[in-house]
Amino acid sequence: MRNAWTNVLIGFVSVFAFAACDIDTAQSVVLSGNWQGDFGMFYTYRVGGRTYRFDSYDTELVFYPKYDYATYGYGKEIDYYEYGPYEYQVYYFNWEIVDGIVYLDYPSDHNLSTAISDYQMTNCSFSGYFGDSDSRFNLTKVYDYYEWTPCVNVNTSYYYCDRYDWYNTWYYSYWTKSDNGSAPEAIDLSDGAIVERGNRFNEAN
Repeated sequence: MRNAWTNVLIGFVSVFAFAACDIDTAQSVVLSGNWQGDFGMFYTYRVGGRTYRFDSYDTELVFYPKYDYATYGYGKEIDYYEYGPYEYQVYYFNWEIVDGIVYLDYPSDHNLSTAISDYQMTNCSFSGYFGDSDSRFNLTKVYDYYEWTPCVNVNTSYYYCDRYDWYNTWYYSYWTKSDNGSAPEAIDLSDGAIVERGNRFNEAN
């Protein structure tokens, strides 16, 4: 009798595992491709003793499966900024779906790595929450992976594009006078640096 129940239990576990794997495969097929929308990215930049925060207004995400119908792979993220020293920043990441949870790992900055468990995904839209955040991201699919050939020449994990004369353009538009009423002092941009990157949806509530 014990052997019979053991066989039933093993069979049940096997069916459950197969079903979970099958669901992960189906989700990975939908996830694979090019998405665009608000992914909530930001960075803070310190220059001249002051720190400024810039929020991305648009993001492109591309999910490449390791092979056809794989439940894991790699991807590229491009965040676009209207203001600040960078017009865009690019990251490469690894992704995996396990038991319906989408895991993103960023080799260049593991602080960006996250798990997406509460989400809705269709062939046209992908929206949900990061971690235990109560803020929502919204993406729309632009291209499906299985309709075009992916680029595989990934040779870096992060890069960016400088914005020409960003400080004068942005700073003088929003801070036309210093605290004492005089014109702002000139700032040496070579002293500036990014001090934090993140996803504003994943910040502490």
